[in-house]
Amino acid sequence: MGKMQKTKRLFVAVNLPEETKKEIAKTMERIPKEKWGKVKQENIHITLAFLGWVPEQATRKTMQAMEKLSGFEEFEIELEGFGHFDGRVLWIGIGKGTEELSILSRKLNAALGTKDERFHSHITLARNKAAKRGEVMQLVEKLGQTNLRKTIMVKSIELMESKPQKTGPVYEKIFSVTLQDRNP
Repeated sequence: MGKMQKTKRLFVAVNLPEETKKEIAKTMERIPKEKWGKVKQENIHITLAFLGWVPEQATRKTMQAMEKLSGFEEFEIELEGFGHFDGRVLWIGIGKGTEELSILSRKLNAALGTKDERFHSHITLARNKAAKRGEVMQLVEKLGQTNLRKTIMVKSIELMESKPQKTGPVYEKIFSVTLQDRNP
């Protein structure tokens, strides 16, 4: 009998400092949990490329593609503004650093031979379970009043595995690429 090929659910991410995740989680307390499925504090991140279910052999290829980005210089991003995708997903936007994130995502997809035309750098906060359109708009406005502004240095990108659990996914770092030091 042929052995079933093992697959992993993978994505490439910019992980955020614990301190920042805590601050974001604090802001998220304003999101009503009966209407929204909130992202757990430890899972807050910026996705550069979502790869989906990847066969184990292809994981190596992904790591090699990521290594091609090690010459990319570390850069600053600023979290700024809240928004939503079509009322379904609530997010924090990125102001400064958006350009770099887009370039990273493009280079990554090019190295992997994948495409993501709709890349929009953001941090997902919650998924809509029962909020109506008007409530979504009000919530975005309410979150905007928190004036959450945070500058973070992006020094590495990580290959993450998403392991589905009853209580929501658990993310595990599989591989990391350090970006070039800005002031060597």
